[in-house]
Amino acid sequence: MNQTNHIDEQLLLQYLLGNSEVEQRQRIEEWLNKSEAHRKQLDRLEVLWLETGKLDPPPVAVDTVAAWLRVSDYIDAARQERGKGSPGRLVRKQTFQWVSGIAAVLLIALGTWWLTNKFSSQDQMQVVASMEEVVRDTLPDGSTVTLNKNSSLTFPESFEDGKREVALHGEAFFEVAPDPNMHFIVQAGHAGIQVLGTAFNVRAYPGRDMEVSVLSGEVIFFSIDPQTGDSASVILTKGMKGVLTAGSNQPEIDSRHIPDDLFWLNQTLQFRQTPLTEVIRLLENRYHTTILLSSEQIGGCRLTATFTGEPIELILRVIADTFTLNLAEENGTYLLAGNGCVDENR
Repeated sequence: MNQTNHIDEQLLLQYLLGNSEVEQRQRIEEWLNKSEAHRKQLDRLEVLWLETGKLDPPPVAVDTVAAWLRVSDYIDAARQERGKGSPGRLVRKQTFQWVSGIAAVLLIALGTWWLTNKFSSQDQMQVVASMEEVVRDTLPDGSTVTLNKNSSLTFPESFEDGKREVALHGEAFFEVAPDPNMHFIVQAGHAGIQVLGTAFNVRAYPGRDMEVSVLSGEVIFFSIDPQTGDSASVILTKGMKGVLTAGSNQPEIDSRHIPDDLFWLNQTLQFRQTPLTEVIRLLENRYHTTILLSSEQIGGCRLTATFTGEPIELILRVIADTFTLNLAEENGTYLLAGNGCVDENR
């Protein structure tokens, strides 16, 4: 253990559980007192471990969803308590004494249900599927889901027993009806998303990276290692995106901006200082047309603009006017001609 800059997370976990030896506890508290960043790191790990049940030994077969909801309720209460003042040692100690007392339940809060990939056998299951068209439907709780092409969603005929669970194959946009007493959980492979009420997009095609984009509210994006039962998660808020790389069990925050991330849903393109070479490539792909530039210099111009549902002719006219270019069209092929951008930051 490096006492100055780094400390092993397993030691921190034992510290929060109250299982540290005297010498280890002293070292950890010295480390915490050296930096506010260290305390924030411990707080982040505390919430993460509570929400994902990342404890040893591996998960055992218990009622997974019920345990997960109990954990989430306790976390909500702990957060409210922290909001009244500083997150002192007393709150932290009480929290993890409780965790230690129900360790067996916490361990499976994510594990067993996701690993077995099943709903209750008593549920009458419903399936919404899309092939060549985008499909929109309403779920039993009033939440709405919009499925991209080649996607499907499985869910029970009614949401009961304090839980709302659905299973996704493909891509979907969810607008979840708020219900503080009933969490909404989306399962996709060995990963999942848990919310109360929010709007978010999930892309989960087999063999590809899984992505979660949040338009409003807050979600917990988590995964379970099917071999070891270890879990990991990230908390995403409005405007954030998480990604779970194919073959990985560690969700991460993705800071990349994809201009056409939700084009399938709302026909929106959002460019942020995007080079015209990239803009043109994307427009050609989305509008199935050919766009030429008269010089490489034009490709270096950077566009900041948002388009929603506009025809390609209008988009190209805006680009031409923005960078003082000439726009011509012949037989469905467009040409942007001019001097390009002298100022590379333009």
